[in-house]
Amino acid sequence: MTSGNERTSRVSPVGRWTLSTVCALVALGAPGQGRADEARLCDSDWDGQSFIVQIGKRKNDGKPLQPYDPSQPMAPYELPGDRYLFGERGKVYRAIGRFSDRKEGEEALRKVETEMTYLYTNSYPPFLTSPGAYLVTESPICKIDRRNPVIDPSSWILEKNGVLLVGTDTGCTGGKRTKKVTVVSCDGMKNLVTDSVAASCESNRVNTCIYPVAPDVFAFEHYYSQPGSGTEVRLRIYDVRKKKRLQSIDRSNDDGPDTELMKVKDVDNDGIPEIVFSIAGSGEQTSMLKWRKGKFLEVKTP
Repeated sequence: MTSGNERTSRVSPVGRWTLSTVCALVALGAPGQGRADEARLCDSDWDGQSFIVQIGKRKNDGKPLQPYDPSQPMAPYELPGDRYLFGERGKVYRAIGRFSDRKEGEEALRKVETEMTYLYTNSYPPFLTSPGAYLVTESPICKIDRRNPVIDPSSWILEKNGVLLVGTDTGCTGGKRTKKVTVVSCDGMKNLVTDSVAASCESNRVNTCIYPVAPDVFAFEHYYSQPGSGTEVRLRIYDVRKKKRLQSIDRSNDDGPDTELMKVKDVDNDGIPEIVFSIAGSGEQTSMLKWRKGKFLEVKTP
């Protein structure tokens, strides 16, 4: 796969509730568009950087690609080079597996070399590689500059509202796994803000949803499950141009019909999300926060 120094992509006060809650996440439209049906911006819905066993390459002729099937992780699949940081434009890669750990990838490579020789030819032997960060935006304008040190280790890169959002999962180090989202200027070099959350290695992956709130304001919602202790949610609101955190909302969530759900939702379809709280069993709304005067503030609800 290709590499280089640079790639141009095509592609506050702190409040805390500790209640019995479960997080519900809903699609949001970009500010001012008034669209609640726009695809939600949650990284659980797209690929991240991983190791793959590459077994072939061909020209992208526009035909449908064979998708990855998580129920058959060692079945061959295809991925477009255009949508990955280290990928080659106009090429389709044939691969096996997705591995967050290099050792697991090496074990899979040995299996392919010894037990699955029918999948490759001697002219293109299998090898372990990483296609790099997944480029979420299909036709972006901003530049992805690999001289910026946050780019190469990133898991995914999304362009939104004139900036790059760069997600990175550090994996398990020193008993913690850390998820970071770095907001990078459109020229690819200036890091405006970095938002991060750390979880114990016993928890599952840290998922992140991104909510555009105003032209320069984003909310980042990170959530992860702790064994035997429900879900932890960390919601952070930033003005990225001012490089300032405006607000924080932390939740510790359990299960049950009396659980209070926190739902981020564009209730009035004006393109600006609200934060709605309701009871899981009855659906009764208990409170709502609206974006006013540079913060999410509680408003009267029926």
